[in-house]
Amino acid sequence: MDDLVLREWSEACALVEAALASPDPDAYFNVRSRWRRVEEIVHAVLGDAAAQALVHDEAPYLRALAARDSGVGSELLERVCTDAALIVRLSVASNPATPPTALAAMYHDATWHVRVELADNPSSPSWLVTSLAGDRSQRVRAAVAGSPTAPTDTLGKLAADPDWHVRAALAANKALSRFKLRQLADDSDMRVVAAARKTLATVPFT
Repeated sequence: MDDLVLREWSEACALVEAALASPDPDAYFNVRSRWRRVEEIVHAVLGDAAAQALVHDEAPYLRALAARDSGVGSELLERVCTDAALIVRLSVASNPATPPTALAAMYHDATWHVRVELADNPSSPSWLVTSLAGDRSQRVRAAVAGSPTAPTDTLGKLAADPDWHVRAALAANKALSRFKLRQLADDSDMRVVAAARKTLATVPFT
């Protein structure tokens, strides 16, 4: 692998691991987008065959890289969905190519970051997303609320969530009906109201 690309990938992974250990719950979200951008570059350089070979590497960062590759294969993704390294499980949980059985197996992961990735994954089964909508972590429920592929009835129920973060994420979701958006525009929290009004201004009438 190109040394410069490898160094940039390692730096991005190190930032993610530092964020995972941070007491600030927003730290992970602040570095996740950079991590994914770097990953796209590395995958473009590597190709599927080289990425697949990294599944068994001793280095967690390289296993994480393999676990996010769309061509790595269902069998290998099934194998690493219980990897001891959190950064690897995050990659498996966020990979749209991960089979539903492996995603379901990660549902009880003790770390909310993994469950957030499951909620964001468009390949997660609808029953799994619906279950995550009742998660104990507001971050996970907010991820479901912001998902454009979440079941409509699940999104509707989240409009009554007691946490404003969840309702604000829902109010920013353009997949939500205008009826529900208008309800959120009358929310008791002005941050939710502002998000709903902004979304209402951009979604078409149906």
